[in-house]
Amino acid sequence: MLGVVGSVAALTVLFGDLLGRGVGLVLLLAGAALACLLAWRENRMAERLRQAHALGEAMEYAERLHAERVRHQAVIDALGRRLGALRRRADDAGRRACTLQQELSTLRGNYEALRVELEMQAALESDAQVIELARPGGPVDPWETARELWNRGDQAAVKRLA
Repeated sequence: MLGVVGSVAALTVLFGDLLGRGVGLVLLLAGAALACLLAWRENRMAERLRQAHALGEAMEYAERLHAERVRHQAVIDALGRRLGALRRRADDAGRRACTLQQELSTLRGNYEALRVELEMQAALESDAQVIELARPGGPVDPWETARELWNRGDQAAVKRLA
């Protein structure tokens, strides 16, 4: 419609009388102003639509970000609980290791004391070494034991070392 009015006003300015040219010029200026006004309004509407679209995307992104943060917080809470449980288990294991180390030290001490006691008993209660001496004038039977010699009562053949 604006194009038709502009065409008629342009023809009037070119071929019309002085009054027609003035009216045509006013119509052309009014049409140009109206075209600028309509273009500005449409541009403003398009800008509002772009802004509304951007705001909608920003809101959607914020909702996704919030949901992601909630999920991350749930994961962090779960990991925190697991870490606490692992720390408690590590502390229990450390206490158990200390207890076992003390028990091991006690057992080692007991072992050493028992070993020393057994060595002392062995040294005190051991059979004395028997050394066979040659008999004057008689052959020595290598298969005769020290106890047999002792029981025979031949004191010269056996000497007891202390």
